[in-house]
Amino acid sequence: MTISIDLCGKSILLTGALGAIAEHMVRRLAAAGATLVLTDIRTEAEAKRILDAWKIEPSSYLYFAADIADSNQVDRVVHAAFEKFPQLDTVIGHAGGCGLHPFAITSEAEFEKIFRFNFLSQTYLARAVLAQWSPRKTAGHLIFTSSYVARMPHTKISAYASAKAALENFARSLAMEYTEAGIRVNVVSPGNVAAGSSLKVFEEDPAYREFVLRVSLGRRNSPESVADAFVFLCSPLAREINGQVFSADYGGGIGNRL
Repeated sequence: MTISIDLCGKSILLTGALGAIAEHMVRRLAAAGATLVLTDIRTEAEAKRILDAWKIEPSSYLYFAADIADSNQVDRVVHAAFEKFPQLDTVIGHAGGCGLHPFAITSEAEFEKIFRFNFLSQTYLARAVLAQWSPRKTAGHLIFTSSYVARMPHTKISAYASAKAALENFARSLAMEYTEAGIRVNVVSPGNVAAGSSLKVFEEDPAYREFVLRVSLGRRNSPESVADAFVFLCSPLAREINGQVFSADYGGGIGNRL
């Protein structure tokens, strides 16, 4: 028996859609046949240039520029997505990330900004999406992107690590709260990925780099492998998975998770 993942006929909303890891998510989801509703903070013109460079067919996606840290903009995008695709049943809250931010020199405003971007923004997305699914009685699937630092914290990323820990607990709470409605909530938690903000922190902080290489035995996640985890969760193969944190971390968390 041959098993393949076919997402033809499925519409998927993806936030943070123009990042380094998202590139591979977009490529793989589109290749599997999904129609994508993409949103990021960049303008439509910038998005078109990026997506053209990724060789994503214009017919396979819609793009909306939005700041997901603004709940009104999130509501606008979600409303527009469901107007176009009323049967949309899969939403990926992928936007997030940060650089190094030692607590002592991180202002109150900056700390709150990082936390809002990585956690509260996901609650805005969830609230807007659930408001669409509930009256439609849609058995939807919310998937969030976390990080292994939610359970293996490190210095100089306290706001980010705290936000991701909150996100994982939030996802599990929603999974329990909405299980009777048939709505599932899961999380993909990568290790240190050789792309995006993970790569930036890895390159800038020798202590963090030593920590990563030690706990993962020198192996780091590729963005392609992280994208594969999302494709699996979007597929019918994952139809009975709910309230889980998928640790796509190359085993770096074995014996080290809180």
